[in-house]
Amino acid sequence: MGGVLPVPAVWGGAIETLITSLAKQYSGKDGFQLTICSVYHPEAVKAAQQYPNVRFFWTHTKTVKHLLLHAIFLGVRLTTGKCIRPLQRHYNEIAQLFQDERFDLIIAEGGDTQAITEIAKGCHRDQLVNHIHIHYLPPKAIVEGYGHVIGVSEFVTRAYLKECDRPVEGHVLKNAIDVERFSQFVPEEKKRSIREKLGLTEQDFVILYVGRIMEVKGIRELMQAVIDLHDPHIKLLILGSANSGKKAFSVYERKIQKMAGDAPDKIIFTGYVDNAQVPLYAAAADVQCVPTLCEEAAPLVVLEAMAEGLPLIVTRSGGIPEYVGGDAALFVERDGIVNNLQKAILYLKEHPALRKQMAQAAQTQSRQYDESAYYRNFVRIIRSILNEN
Repeated sequence: MGGVLPVPAVWGGAIETLITSLAKQYSGKDGFQLTICSVYHPEAVKAAQQYPNVRFFWTHTKTVKHLLLHAIFLGVRLTTGKCIRPLQRHYNEIAQLFQDERFDLIIAEGGDTQAITEIAKGCHRDQLVNHIHIHYLPPKAIVEGYGHVIGVSEFVTRAYLKECDRPVEGHVLKNAIDVERFSQFVPEEKKRSIREKLGLTEQDFVILYVGRIMEVKGIRELMQAVIDLHDPHIKLLILGSANSGKKAFSVYERKIQKMAGDAPDKIIFTGYVDNAQVPLYAAAADVQCVPTLCEEAAPLVVLEAMAEGLPLIVTRSGGIPEYVGGDAALFVERDGIVNNLQKAILYLKEHPALRKQMAQAAQTQSRQYDESAYYRNFVRIIRSILNEN
């Protein structure tokens, strides 16, 4: 079960997209029944018809009854500081489902993970699985409630288990993408056309950044690296916003936009771009950079870039080295990142043959992260947990 966004992922969302990929692959022949709890959305209900073997349980968070229960939840929290999570929107309906039925295994996919432990009172902790998608150090209540954790990388799984003072079984399920969609062929004529629309020439060396405009993502440092190089043909193409397409008022984003405005000949700032359109912009780039400053669990943008056949410049952060090998990426240290990024950019600009080799290696590596492999690994983990129980 996920959080506030619907599944199938008609509104996007990385976790929701991963859950949708499980629904795509599920056939009902793997020895278990898959039930997905999702907030109701008419587009999601329509999309769910593509997956007749999956059972969807829809929560209607805007009905009078459940809004009233949620109002009580908010009132109690405001006046006493206590959270009666079975009254919380979305979870108050799932609580009733848990009372009416007994599930062998419950997997929390983001959202309020503590709420799951409180509404699944009839379940033993070995029946509860916390699937973590971020670098996350669990509070005691979570450790007490979940007997299993699935991490998106060895890095985040180890970090989680290190905080546990009770036995918790750890598993690793590497993320996945629709490799075929991101590796679509774009003709040279189309690439030239995209570049022309963006004001780029054939002589320009284009670095692509895709992601949210947040301080921990290192976008300001990347921009500074490009601006300070003083090479008129090195350009930075930025795809993203602070709030995934919604109008944002991030102070940091305004600073970034000002930097872009002060260097219009170096920085191309598109704002939010729908994920389906990203491969077209990627076709106009020479390399992609993921300059994250934080401990990334396993950013999907790395997998997407690999499938698109782009050489990568990445920071040595969190789970990233588990996903991309050195023959497909240049790794830079976060200490002295601006100077390190400049060296990596210049090195790749000056070695086109190497870029071609890296691009081929990236696409080869990306195939191990397709949705069918993700589903097979998911089934393996689920069977392992069920057998242990």
